[in-house]
Amino acid sequence: MIRQNIISNVIARIWGVISVYLFVPLYLKFLGIDAYGLVGFYSTLVAVFAFADMGFSATLNRQMARLTVREDSAGEMRDLLRTYETTYLCISFAVGVICWALAPLIAEHWLRSKVLGPHEMSSAIRLMGVAIALQMPTGLYTGGLMGLQKQVRANVLQVGWGAFRGFGAVLVLWLWAPTIFAFALWQLISNALYCVLVRLSLWRTLSPDPAQPRPRFKWQVFNDTWRYAAGMAGMAVVSTLLTQADKLTVSKMMTLEVLGYYTLAGALASLPLMLASPIASAVFPRLTGLVEMGDHTGLVRLYHRTCELVGVAILPVGLTVAFFAGDFVFAWTGSAVTAHRAGLVASLLLVGQLMQALTVVPFYLALAHGNIKLNILVGVSSVVLITPLLFFLIRAYGVVGAGMSWVIMNLCTLPPYMYLLHKRFVPGELRKWCLGSVVRPFITAFPFVLLGRWLAPHTASRLMSFFLIGIVAGVATAATAFAVPELRDRVLMRTRRAFGVSYGTE
Repeated sequence: MIRQNIISNVIARIWGVISVYLFVPLYLKFLGIDAYGLVGFYSTLVAVFAFADMGFSATLNRQMARLTVREDSAGEMRDLLRTYETTYLCISFAVGVICWALAPLIAEHWLRSKVLGPHEMSSAIRLMGVAIALQMPTGLYTGGLMGLQKQVRANVLQVGWGAFRGFGAVLVLWLWAPTIFAFALWQLISNALYCVLVRLSLWRTLSPDPAQPRPRFKWQVFNDTWRYAAGMAGMAVVSTLLTQADKLTVSKMMTLEVLGYYTLAGALASLPLMLASPIASAVFPRLTGLVEMGDHTGLVRLYHRTCELVGVAILPVGLTVAFFAGDFVFAWTGSAVTAHRAGLVASLLLVGQLMQALTVVPFYLALAHGNIKLNILVGVSSVVLITPLLFFLIRAYGVVGAGMSWVIMNLCTLPPYMYLLHKRFVPGELRKWCLGSVVRPFITAFPFVLLGRWLAPHTASRLMSFFLIGIVAGVATAATAFAVPELRDRVLMRTRRAFGVSYGTE
C-alpha cells in the first residue's frame, strides 16, 4: 500500500508541477504581470489563512491513521470527523467574512499597481476571500482520506480538481474576459465543486452502511486531541509567518509587477518540495503506525529508506534547475525580460527550498511521535532570523535580497534542527542521515550538473533549452540513484529478471 500511495502522490505532484509550468505562462499572457502579481497575492492569502486550520487537518490525518490499526473504531472515526467538520465550517465562514471586509483596505493601503485600480483589486480580492473559505475545508477532508490511506482516491480528486480549475481558468480568460475578476470568480466556482466532491468521498468511505448510527458532535474529541491540535495550530502560525513573510514583505515594499516576478520565481523554486512532500505524506501513516506499535527497528529502517529516496528525487533536479534557472524561465515564459528579472531570484530560492525539502521526512518523523515542540521551536527561531533579514536585504538588494534571506536562514537553522531531532527520536542515526540522504546524493549529482552547465550551449530555442535541461537532470538523477546501494541493487535485480538472468551457481 505504501508503494501505491507513493506512486499516486508522485503522480499528483507531477501533475502539480506540470500544471504550474503549463498555466503560469498562459496566465501571464492573458492577465499581464501586474494582475499575475495579484494572483500571487491570492496564493499568499491562502497560505496566510492556513493558521485558521487550527491544526485540525493534520490532527485528523494522524488520528485516522491511529484508529485504522484498532478494531471497531468506525463509529469513533465518524464522530471525530463530524466534530472537526462542524467546527471547521464555522472557521471557514469567518475567514470569508474577514476577507470580504478587509478587501478595500488591502487594495487602497497595501498593494500598489500602475495598471489595476483599487476598485478592481478590491472586487477581485473579495471573490478570492470567498474562494479561500470554500477551499479550506478540502484540506480537512483530504487529511482524513490520507489518514485512512485512501491516498490514491485523494490524489485522483486533487488532480481532477487541478485540471478543472486550471483549464477552466484559461478558457474563462480566453473566451469570456481576460481580467483578474473573471479569474477570481472561476477560482470560487471550482473550489466549491471540489469541496462538495471530496466531502462526499470521505463520508462514503466512513459510512458505507446507511444503517450505521448517525455521527455526532462530541466535545470529548477536543479533550482527546486538543494538545496535538493546538501544537499543530501553533506550528501552522509559525509556518505561515516563515513561508509567507518574504511575499508579504515584497508585496508591501515593492510593486505588484515585482511581486509578479517574485511569484513566478517562487513557483519555480517550489519544485523540491513538490517532489519531497508526496513521498513523506505517503510514508507518514506508516511511520505513525510503527511508533504506535513500538517497532523502533522498523521505524529507523523506513526512515532512512525514505530520506534517501527524497535525496535522490530532489537534489539532482533541484541543482539542475538552480544552475539553469534563467534559461528555464526563458524557455518557460518565452520572455527574456522575465528571465532576467526572475532568474537569479529563482536560483536563490531553489537553494533555500532544497534545504527545506531535505527536512520534510524528519519533520514528519517528529509528528509521528506526536511531538511538535521541536518543530515549533525551530520555526520560531527561523521567523526571528528571517524577518530582519528580509527588511535589510530587500532595501539593500531589491527583490534578490528576499531570495538571499532564504538561503542564509536555512544555513543557520538546518544543522541544529537536524542534530536535535535525531538526538530526540532516532539517536545515533544523524551521521547515517547526513551521509546517505545529503552528502552522497549531493557529491554525485553536483559534478554532472556543473559539467552540464559548462557544456550546454546557449540557445534561442525554447524547446532545445528544455531538452538540454532535461538531459542534465536525467543523467544526474540516474547517477545519483545508482550511487545509493539499495536503489542500485533493486534496479540490477529487476534488470536481471527482465533479461532472464538467474542468481545462483552456473
